[in-house]
Amino acid sequence: MDVRRSYLRALSRALPWLAWPAPLESLYRRASYRVRRAADYRSRPDDVFVVSFPKSGTTLLQMMLYQMTTDGSLDIPHIDAVCPWFESDLRAGAGRCFEALPSPRIFKSHLRRRRLPATGRFLYIARDLHDVAIASYHHVCLVTGKDEDFEPFVGWFLSGRGEHGTWFAHLESWWPHRNDPDVLFLLFDEVVADPAGTARRIARFCGLRVDERHMPRIVERCGLGFMKRHGAKLDPRLQRISRRPEEFFREGRPGSGRRELTAAQRARLRAAAGGSWR
Repeated sequence: MDVRRSYLRALSRALPWLAWPAPLESLYRRASYRVRRAADYRSRPDDVFVVSFPKSGTTLLQMMLYQMTTDGSLDIPHIDAVCPWFESDLRAGAGRCFEALPSPRIFKSHLRRRRLPATGRFLYIARDLHDVAIASYHHVCLVTGKDEDFEPFVGWFLSGRGEHGTWFAHLESWWPHRNDPDVLFLLFDEVVADPAGTARRIARFCGLRVDERHMPRIVERCGLGFMKRHGAKLDPRLQRISRRPEEFFREGRPGSGRRELTAAQRARLRAAAGGSWR
């Protein structure tokens, strides 16, 4: 628990430094307008939303919930078929398919709190800034099929010019809700370190009945090795658009950002966070 307290203190110290770029806010508001006004989503009280800033462990929680709410068979086209990307499907006009999903419906999202429905249960997973930065960089290289220069990427990453804004602003929108009764605030490091304990916490929070006899299967299938072997089921879109041989899942372990970033790059991230991160 000392690690958790230290981690949360670092997050809380970073928050006063967070700033929302006005042009980006305007752009994001326009992009989200269709989501808020979508007529093809009718909320259910037991809807579950897996929410994060990209590259923070979203797919891991999708897989965990899928294993907890089904027999875990991967006889599916891909994970999005059973755990849709909420805002993406609504914008594409595919939200009408939501009604056919059995309860509890599970959605993935990268939206801020105010952009999501008021009803439901929300699992928010936060990941270390360094790890998110390096994972985002490798993801961009994977999707574009190019070896991008890292230094320009850091500037882009910190500026919030991407679709989801900055890591700081995203966390800022969820931090005040971390103790809300409908929010379960999770840390990536803890989820990876104790998947069985995390599954039990999620089950209690969502009111799910999970047979303890199934826990070994849940833990095994949420492990990095299993997920790497079934990467096409977990994000098959990359199989179509990427020419690179790399896998969607790389390390999936805490600390990769600190190991791969140079001292100068780590310092740049710390400066952006107000010096709160070691």
